[in-house]
Amino acid sequence: MNSFLLIMISGFLVVDHRLRVRREVGQTRVALAEEAKTLYESAVAVEGENSDAVQKLVDSVCARMNSDESPGHHIALQWRGELLQAKSHGRSSPEMFDAMMAAAHGHVDAEPMAEAMVVGAFQGPAGQVLVSEQRSNILAVAREALIRQMIAVFLAGSLAAFLVNLVLRKIVTKPIRRLVTSLQSVGDGNLESRVDVHSCRELTYLGEQFNDMAAKLDAAERDRRIHMSKAKAIQQNLRPSSEVIPGLNIAELFEPAEDVGGDYYDVIRLNDNSTLLCIADVCGHGVPAAMAATLLKAFVAEAAKQSRHPAEILTRVNQQYHEYVMLGYFATMVLVRIDMAEKQLVYANAGHELPFLQCGQEPVQRLDHRDLILGVEEDTTYEESRRSICSGTKLVLVSDGVTEAFNPDDEQFGTERVTDTIEQAIGENASELVQRFAKALGSFRNDRDAFDDTTLVVAELVEEDDRLNESES
Repeated sequence: MNSFLLIMISGFLVVDHRLRVRREVGQTRVALAEEAKTLYESAVAVEGENSDAVQKLVDSVCARMNSDESPGHHIALQWRGELLQAKSHGRSSPEMFDAMMAAAHGHVDAEPMAEAMVVGAFQGPAGQVLVSEQRSNILAVAREALIRQMIAVFLAGSLAAFLVNLVLRKIVTKPIRRLVTSLQSVGDGNLESRVDVHSCRELTYLGEQFNDMAAKLDAAERDRRIHMSKAKAIQQNLRPSSEVIPGLNIAELFEPAEDVGGDYYDVIRLNDNSTLLCIADVCGHGVPAAMAATLLKAFVAEAAKQSRHPAEILTRVNQQYHEYVMLGYFATMVLVRIDMAEKQLVYANAGHELPFLQCGQEPVQRLDHRDLILGVEEDTTYEESRRSICSGTKLVLVSDGVTEAFNPDDEQFGTERVTDTIEQAIGENASELVQRFAKALGSFRNDRDAFDDTTLVVAELVEEDDRLNESES
């Protein structure tokens, strides 16, 4: 806006300067013509006294002209067939007369000197009188006027710009800045932010609409939090109960990345008194993943009533999951059946993180068997494997939120750290091992937010005497 005004004012000053020069030249020409007329009448009056009277008159008049006020002033006459010029300033020459004649008749292109002068002329019966003045004097006067005008316009424009900017700052800039600050605050999650705008009608209306929008967003967010709180409570209620299982200590760590998550784990007592451990991870997190995880829990619970074999259970679950869950929400799952009577593990894996197994003080091993993830192909048939166990065996099931946890340097926690944590916990029970994992993950992340759900289940095989000793201690 200011640039546009500056261009407009500059254009106006240029046009005004040209008009001023043209006007000053015209006025000077008229004044010089009046002077020429007066000289003509004076020459007619004095020419009868003697032959040199006209020349003396011309020299006298020209000599009295101030060179500072009228630079380049010159008088020439074509008087009764004789050429007379003022000699007082030393400008008398035929070329000067020719230039004055060309300028008087508008033929400035004919004589190089003609363009630099303004000439007034008067023609009478006795002859013609020419009076000239340098054009540079007129241009200097016009230039001084232009400079004064520019200074005045600059001062007036500066004052006007200051006042306009002051008003705009009060009624536009400050209210808009407050609006932007409130918008940024809302964008950062502060939905209670409001703006107080008392300005022009449009900005006041904009502020009112912003406050109305923020209030609606705040109400919607509160409603969402209420629903998410209820969903979280429902998901917590779906976690397995802390039922005492003879010969087995179970502890878990469950930390959704959001209020609800797509990780799911379960502990199911089968009809033959064996125990089925399940851990699953649905792609993504949040409400959609939590809903899919809830369906998985129902599918596993129903399939476990019909079969005690992990492979058959996985096959049935995959068929139902493929049928009912939206395409793209694939899931991984591992099922481990612990048979205390036979001291045996039977497990099947649908693309999940391989379980960790430690028998007593032996090195940690992986249950190395894995098939296709759930939800890809409906007719997938899963296989199962077996492993012998003994008292003191620890089984650790994790989701990828554990092994793929990141620290501030973008390093992953990894399977090696999981193995090291288990081996450092020799002699500790399941609950103590879970606490060790919680501390290790927290220290590793170093306040970096988890991007995925974190789920870890530890099952420890114990003798009943060991359980009694732990409870007494």
